[in-house]
Amino acid sequence: MAGDMKVLNALDSAKTQWYHFTAIIIAGMGFFTDAYDLFCISLVTKLLGRIYYHVDGSSKPGSLPPNVSAAVNGVAFCGTLAGQLFFGWLGDKMGRKKVYGMTLMLMCLCSIASGLSFGREPKTVMATLCFFRFWLGFGIGGDYPLSATIMSEYANKKTRGAFIAAVFAMQGFGILAGGIFAIIISAAFEASFKAPAYQVDPLGSTVPQADYVWRIILMVGSLPALLTYYWRMKMPETARYTALVAKNVKQATADMEKVMQVDIGTEQKEPAVKSGNEFGLFTKKFLNRHGLHLLGTTSTWFLLDIAYYSQNLFQKDIFSAIGWIPAAKTMNAIEEVQKIARAQTLIALCSTVPGYWFTVFLIDRIGRFTIQVIGFTMMTVFMFALAIPYHHWTLPGHHIGFVVLYSLTFFFANFGPNATTFVVPAEIFPARLRSTCHGISAACGKLGAMVGAFGFLYLAQPQDKSKADAGYPAGIGVRNSLIVLGVVNLLGLFFTFLVPESKGKSLEEMSRENENSAEEGAEVENHSSDNRTVPVKKKMAGDMKVLNALDSAKTQWYHFTAIIIAGMGFFTDAYDLFCISLVTKLLGRIYYHVDGSSKPGSLPPNVSAAINGVAFCGTLAGQLFFGWLGDKMGRKKVYGMTLMLMCLCSIASGLSFGREPKTVMATLCFFRFWLGFGIGGDYPLSATIMSEYANKKTRGAFIAAVFAMQGFGILGGGIFAIIISAVFQACFKAPAYQVDPLGSTVPQADYVWRIILMAGSLPALLTYYWRMKMPETARYTALVAKNVKQATADMEKVMQVDIGTEQKEPVVKSGNEFGLFTKQFLRRHGLHLLGTASTWFLLDIAYYSQNLFQKDIFSAIGWIPAAKTMNAIEEVYKIARAQTLIALCSTVPGYWFTVFLIDRIGRFTIQVIGFTMMTVFVFALAIPYHHWTLPGHHIGFVVLYSLTFFFANFGPNATTFVVPAEIFPARLRSTCHGISAAWGKLGAMVGAFGFLYLAQPQDKTKADAGYPAGIGVRNTLIVLGVVNLLGLFFTFLVPESKGKSLEEMSRENEDSAEEGAEVENHNRTVPV
Repeated sequence: MAGDMKVLNALDSAKTQWYHFTAIIIAGMGFFTDAYDLFCISLVTKLLGRIYYHVDGSSKPGSLPPNVSAAVNGVAFCGTLAGQLFFGWLGDKMGRKKVYGMTLMLMCLCSIASGLSFGREPKTVMATLCFFRFWLGFGIGGDYPLSATIMSEYANKKTRGAFIAAVFAMQGFGILAGGIFAIIISAAFEASFKAPAYQVDPLGSTVPQADYVWRIILMVGSLPALLTYYWRMKMPETARYTALVAKNVKQATADMEKVMQVDIGTEQKEPAVKSGNEFGLFTKKFLNRHGLHLLGTTSTWFLLDIAYYSQNLFQKDIFSAIGWIPAAKTMNAIEEVQKIARAQTLIALCSTVPGYWFTVFLIDRIGRFTIQVIGFTMMTVFMFALAIPYHHWTLPGHHIGFVVLYSLTFFFANFGPNATTFVVPAEIFPARLRSTCHGISAACGKLGAMVGAFGFLYLAQPQDKSKADAGYPAGIGVRNSLIVLGVVNLLGLFFTFLVPESKGKSLEEMSRENENSAEEGAEVENHSSDNRTVPVKKKMAGDMKVLNALDSAKTQWYHFTAIIIAGMGFFTDAYDLFCISLVTKLLGRIYYHVDGSSKPGSLPPNVSAAINGVAFCGTLAGQLFFGWLGDKMGRKKVYGMTLMLMCLCSIASGLSFGREPKTVMATLCFFRFWLGFGIGGDYPLSATIMSEYANKKTRGAFIAAVFAMQGFGILGGGIFAIIISAVFQACFKAPAYQVDPLGSTVPQADYVWRIILMAGSLPALLTYYWRMKMPETARYTALVAKNVKQATADMEKVMQVDIGTEQKEPVVKSGNEFGLFTKQFLRRHGLHLLGTASTWFLLDIAYYSQNLFQKDIFSAIGWIPAAKTMNAIEEVYKIARAQTLIALCSTVPGYWFTVFLIDRIGRFTIQVIGFTMMTVFVFALAIPYHHWTLPGHHIGFVVLYSLTFFFANFGPNATTFVVPAEIFPARLRSTCHGISAAWGKLGAMVGAFGFLYLAQPQDKTKADAGYPAGIGVRNTLIVLGVVNLLGLFFTFLVPESKGKSLEEMSRENEDSAEEGAEVENHNRTVPV
């Protein structure tokens, strides 16, 4: 039975100790950040109105229009709702800990990005702010189910309620901190930048520096989350998830022994077979057992949040009654922020924080049900007490009574359903559905928050339309709205009776997982004897049956499936990275047109460099980050993240907003950086996954085939651009630039580049599901995660063969598991890493310097006439056609020559041939360069150029990708590939941009506009020839891996052999 597992019993009976408080702080700081980020926006909305919506001659300061106010305040709620559902589900699929860091990092990044919302145009700033606050809310949403579930699964049953409530209570401190920080910042700015009241000087009352105040307040929300990120990553997975969902009791026991610093003891029986009672969400059995519970948790949270977030109805009356917020026109902009922050801090101190902590101290004494009933009852009473004699409270001298009742309503919301609706869903559902069900409950709550915060703002408007706030229709009035809210609280009280009391019971009792286990007891009995562990001698990595099976497996369908799944990522990578070059000319025509110029508009050098290069910067960062993360979390866990990031940022790039050149370019650069970040992750992960899936006979071809999909991506980008531009050209006729400079760029041309960029998301989206279905690679599971049994099961399923049970399993950590850049690593693999990094760096300098003479080639082919002789869309068509020709003639054939020959002649030979031929052809272009510039000699130049490209792809461009995935140990493979690839991307930046400057004529007057004098194209080509020659020399540092297993190449066999004697007496596993 689940409830009889020693590790779960140990958790339930554990005394309160330091690790419990650590968990509360780690989870609670997320909620501190959540509350700060969600509620701080209300501190600055008035300021935003003054800065961006000032109306000259108005008697009142500017304010946000109703629709903008609703968007700025509400978009985070929409994101939170989506995040609660998505991360709740993901927490049950991937594990709580795996997903926990993502939500925190998303919150940190979006807090900072919210404060950096760009542009001074109101629409632009508000649109950017709303975009980032949606994704901020998305991260915040994930924290609800994950923090609640993690804390419930870490806690003992005696004080579990208090611990979960304490995590949620950190919201109060977050609201309080937001108010205090806003008071400090506004006071500091007010002292430094004096300003008169609005009624004295409407314009002067908002100093320019006020724009920094709201940005700083929003950005500071990232600090507490950043401070706890490291500790979130150090937490082990919860024992309940590991034991009950991942079915690894041994790991759960080891994790909790380490955390609690006690000896729990070895499980004699382990759940090795899947329960027939593991019903899914919304199945008949789930609805039978938990349907009413889920209805209870969702409905009570929904109804509570309608009432809780409807505070906007009468908050302004309360603040006026306190006397802390005078009329807006009597203050300057920064002073108003200070007064609002001071008032909200008072409310938090008087009702919010005390209410939370009353719950913490009493929840395990009087129970969840009792607190929720008391809370809803008192909220109903006080709401009707406000509503029925509402006219009485509006009379002078009666405001204080209104404030007291309002504060008590808030107190009993927090010492009541606002805390318990968070606690209970984390306790009453099965472990495998706990996070999902909490997310569904929380999402219904956020739906209620939207109804309360915005629906009731409209509902509470006066019945007389002429008295309604500007922009609002007539409503039912505040009194009737308060009566409706009283009824809402009463309904919450009734629905509370659907929720069971969980005080003092274990999670398995509440979810009835004990019953599941009891039902399957007889079945497991016959299997558990195979799972008893006593020490046995450890096996060499190369002797594991599962790894041998992988190395000797015949080429079969799953290999091709893996190539397609990984390869479609590279198809997307290439499409996204290279499609920008198809539309840069069009961007110049649309956004940088100069009236009276003889040439179409073009991007300034710095803008062109930024748009083309920012994705490379992101790729470099992504290669390092995801390479490291792939070794820490596992290849499969991280693989979906990179693809989703690429999809989202491809779409966002095409949605870059505003028609102002700076705004569009800045937005485009921002999204292309993160697009590159996702692309960067695909390099080490795809290479590593394919190398670990493949057999040793055809491994090189499989990895090269994944990389070769780049060629099809470039080709796909060109073909799609041809189709789109042809369609638009046929539908929207336009004259050439020299005929009509303005008319040559039709307004619809703005859609062309956006569609081309956004289409890059489609191939990635098509394979996302299959990436998520792939099992973790057997080599990672066996050699890094040390779970040979799971690795065997995964590969038996994939290859549809019986590999057989391992008699010996590595259950102790190798003493030879040296880290990256340790003395032993440098001795074994230092020269190899230098070889892979340097050859990739030098290759990419040459490969990406194609921009130097591509325009000459396209002109020589005759496919790109002078820009002024074409209209804007026609130019896109001609450039796309030319790039498609280059891809067909040299890029794609080169890649596939490598695929067919790499396992026949070897990586080393192909790389030597490639660098040698590239050196020869570049010198053949450079030495007689003047000859190639003469009329009639262009075709020879094109041929040599194409051959250079062919031998780059049938050469180091493929092999530098393949080799780092084969020669390093499994635990460092992804990291080392990422480092090598990052050096390559650094070379790409040098080649693409450094050489553009270097290749300028030595005569400054002949250089392109905006560029300094360089050394000329001929000398630049000679430098490139030398670069290729250096690449040839550094190739001799890289070993040949053809026909060898990954363990032979990484010498992991030797590691295991060395420790055999030491482990002899510690590690024997035989059936009992």
